[in-house]
Amino acid sequence: MCLGGGYNDGGAADRRRQAELERQAKIDEGRAIIDDTFSQFDDEFYDQQTKNYLDFATPQLTDQFNEAAKKLTLQLADAGLLNSSIAAEKRGALDKRKGTFERQIADKAKQFSNKSLQNIEAAKSDLMNQNMNLANPSLVASQAATRAELLNQLPVYEPLIDLFASATEGLATQADLERRGKARYPNLLFNTSNQSRIIS
Repeated sequence: MCLGGGYNDGGAADRRRQAELERQAKIDEGRAIIDDTFSQFDDEFYDQQTKNYLDFATPQLTDQFNEAAKKLTLQLADAGLLNSSIAAEKRGALDKRKGTFERQIADKAKQFSNKSLQNIEAAKSDLMNQNMNLANPSLVASQAATRAELLNQLPVYEPLIDLFASATEGLATQADLERRGKARYPNLLFNTSNQSRIIS
């Protein structure tokens, strides 16, 4: 018989409190594991994501520019225009187009870095939610390691194709007009109908 009218639940409340404390401790442990696993994704990591694309795309741009410049020089020579005003215009416009592609490549590289940041933040948030629900540090550690490994993989880059394909368009016709003394050269490098070759 319980004197004083008190209610004895057999310690169930204490056990529930203890279980909740243990659960919170496991959640804290899981959160620390996630933070530690994702600490590798720092500013240096995101800078490297930018550099990875630059290292991929810049040599292609350089090779294609050099090939286009060589082709332009040969065709100018064949047309007898090597030291003409049209040659200067063509070379200047080729350089300008190279600068445009360099800026596009830099922008694209930054996009890869930003996309990586978004993916990592989303993955970490997802893991934190799972950690709250599961309260299982071992499982969270395994999942965090798997996600981090995937996030470290390089994305698939599309090669740059024919960036300067139109560098010598119209040159033969202009050479013929030059020889006939009827040339009227627009201050453009490329035929506007085929000018846009945006890096994707």
